[in-house]
Amino acid sequence: MDSEASVPPIHVEERSSLAAASSRRVLRTAWKTIVLFWKYLAGAFLCQTILGSIAVIGWSYRLSQRFALRYWWSRSECRRPGIRFTDHLAAHNPAHEHLHWPNWFSAQNFRDAIRRNADTSTAGFVWQVIKAPFRSLATNIKIGLQGIFNVWVLTMPACILWLFSWYDGWNNSFNKGYEQAAVGPAVGVLGIMLFIAAMMYVPLAQARHAVSGDWRSFYNFSFVWGLVRRHWLACLLLAGLASLFFVPLMIMKTAPQFFGAGAKLANITDKQVVKFLNGYFFACAFLVFPLFVALRVLAARIYARGVLLGVQTGEISVTDLTAKERLELQRLNLIQVNPPRSRHVLVRVARSTTSLILFGVGLWATAFLWFTFVAQIYISEFFSYHGAHGWLNQPLVQLPWFRYIPAQAQNPAAELFLTVFILALVFGIPALVRRVRKLVHC
Repeated sequence: MDSEASVPPIHVEERSSLAAASSRRVLRTAWKTIVLFWKYLAGAFLCQTILGSIAVIGWSYRLSQRFALRYWWSRSECRRPGIRFTDHLAAHNPAHEHLHWPNWFSAQNFRDAIRRNADTSTAGFVWQVIKAPFRSLATNIKIGLQGIFNVWVLTMPACILWLFSWYDGWNNSFNKGYEQAAVGPAVGVLGIMLFIAAMMYVPLAQARHAVSGDWRSFYNFSFVWGLVRRHWLACLLLAGLASLFFVPLMIMKTAPQFFGAGAKLANITDKQVVKFLNGYFFACAFLVFPLFVALRVLAARIYARGVLLGVQTGEISVTDLTAKERLELQRLNLIQVNPPRSRHVLVRVARSTTSLILFGVGLWATAFLWFTFVAQIYISEFFSYHGAHGWLNQPLVQLPWFRYIPAQAQNPAAELFLTVFILALVFGIPALVRRVRKLVHC
């Protein structure tokens, strides 16, 4: 008792402040854990519907942009002891959208968003309050629509050829059309070649779209291909991971056909089949969602590194960057061209020749890895045919929609039409209202 009484008051205050700081850290960690679990759960749930999968694409693009910005910050002089990434963002914009991980539904920095609109008119403020709980959802869907459209432009032709080749192959087998026997395999090979060629480009093009925030930047072919050529080893790694990640998905996709599930599903009603498979594929989504996001984030990091090295070595002109990328690099003082020192002409020739040979080998290796990706699709469809859905959508490349319900139990066309109707309603009506207002004001 006497020893406690003899402690100077300042030590007691320090102990109290340390305890308070420790409690705040514990609460902050607990809150971050809850938020992480919520985002994970919501992402897995959204992978069960077409509309939700579109939102997942948009959310993953926003997260990829945050990771790219964080990578650039980590390579700048702005990263100092005691300075966090969020401190850097807040210094330039206190309401920066990347102060936290992207939300699924409500507006980023929800309370600040409400406060910023508090000084508007009453009707405007009420409208902002009504929109705020769904602002991130609308943003995710909008970005997701842009993202899946771009990917479909380059990959859907190959998927359609696969579907036709499979249909023609089975049709030829039953009808014994020996004169047309080569049509199905030839179309399939063409589809495989088109898909491999597209996937040489698509991952970094998706990253450019995500980081720049401009869907049109996806089609900067010379810029993106230059990154692929200079960073082919990283692209090889990305292709290998995509093929590796696809293995458990293909197993889960065909599993209901085996392990006793096939016999079980054959002896129950369609409603019971849908209920059973809904639970099964929802459980599978807890793996599909993180694998899908991991590939997007890794591609964004490869892109961010490639852009930074390209700018600093003079291989990428500042004018080739989008306005958002240029602004972020300028804020971090990273636009400093340091071209490599000149070497003897023979050394330059030897290096360029070696680089060209290695790039050629890497290109073939990357093509082979994407071929193993496609081979898994053919193998899984051979064991368990999933209709057009199994050919036209690959969850790690296109929509992360992982739900294969037999068409006789529940036709996916109904969900597709409902999704189109909702999108037309949500985005079409406001666009129409804005156009009418412009015409009235004119």
